[in-house]
Amino acid sequence: MKLSSNPIQSSIPAICVSKSSAAAMLNLSPGKFSELVETGAMPKPRCVGSRRLWLVTELYTCAAALPSQDEEDTWGDL
Repeated sequence: MKLSSNPIQSSIPAICVSKSSAAAMLNLSPGKFSELVETGAMPKPRCVGSRRLWLVTELYTCAAALPSQDEEDTWGDL
């Protein structure tokens, strides 16, 4: 029987995610996600040792605050 190299089972909901996973959750490239973090449109990461992780709840909150199609696009310069 081969043990999984991932210590966390995939059936357990994530509390924090990596930058690439956070970007994928928003259907963005990691570069575009980094731009949104730098401008404050997305949250800054949390630090766990040398790792940088994003709280999923903060990602949902920030995503909900992005302008809808009917609102004025304030992110056009990004």
